[in-house]
Amino acid sequence: MKKSIYRILSLLLLILTAQSCEDLEEVKVPDYEVAFTATAMVGEPVTFTIENAPDFLNFYSGEFSHEYKNKTRTAAEGTINMSFDSSQNWQNGTSGTTQSLSVQVSSDYDGSGTVDAIANATWTAISDRFTLATDRTYDYTNSGIADITDLASEGKPVFIAFKIYAEGKVSEDNRQGEYRFDNFNIDLAVSGETYSLTKADMTNPGWSMVNVAGFNDNNVYDHWVLWDNDFFRVKGEQADYTNEDWLITAPINLSGVTPDTGEPLKTYSSQLENFTHTYTEAGTYVVTFVGTNETIYGNEAVVKEYSIVVTE
Repeated sequence: MKKSIYRILSLLLLILTAQSCEDLEEVKVPDYEVAFTATAMVGEPVTFTIENAPDFLNFYSGEFSHEYKNKTRTAAEGTINMSFDSSQNWQNGTSGTTQSLSVQVSSDYDGSGTVDAIANATWTAISDRFTLATDRTYDYTNSGIADITDLASEGKPVFIAFKIYAEGKVSEDNRQGEYRFDNFNIDLAVSGETYSLTKADMTNPGWSMVNVAGFNDNNVYDHWVLWDNDFFRVKGEQADYTNEDWLITAPINLSGVTPDTGEPLKTYSSQLENFTHTYTEAGTYVVTFVGTNETIYGNEAVVKEYSIVVTE
């Protein structure tokens, strides 16, 4: 009899232990609630109240670059546009009969910034897509907005170059030109959206300046320089030698885009009952919360989406 009771108790203990282990391994589905006023004014903080916050909580405001629907987007359809400003002066004598500035593109340049690398790469002139400066003043000429979508190749970056090529002195009073370059921009007008994504500008992704031919002891002449941290300049001389200088972007991925990001509001060890967010532009935004409970046995996530109207 005692043995039977012992066996029954042992079996019950085993069942209870197994049940307890299953309970420990179970990850609870997040059961949080979000409350806020669905209308707001530009510049005024919106207070979001969180009830029963999960272990982790991320917030997507719905603003540009913070949309949940684009969290994994690495490419986007649309039109890629390029523009810049250029100016020229001097170009006296024989030099005045030719255009020294050209715009080039390459997809096989190695980016090393050496003379050999430029010579070994395949460059295609795209100058005819733009309006280049011809007036002998320092006034800028806008290039116009050119569609360069055809230059994009998935997974393969391109290099855009601004090349100066001027022959040596072949007549009296000859002077090679001075060129200035500013306001470079490449953007992607995303299909189905009202915004554009910047692909490149005067500071990103960066530039290299390569002097291929024509060297002057005065370091302000005969090569591209960043002048006063404001614009790029090549100042030509009354030179007996040919001058060739390249201003080349770092690699630009025309087809790729950066995924949108959310704001982490809470981690496992922190507490959260409310937070505020301020919208700077009017519009209707899709606000998204991603709540996650996580243990060593796995995780459970719940996504909640809301709409907020922001007015001036």
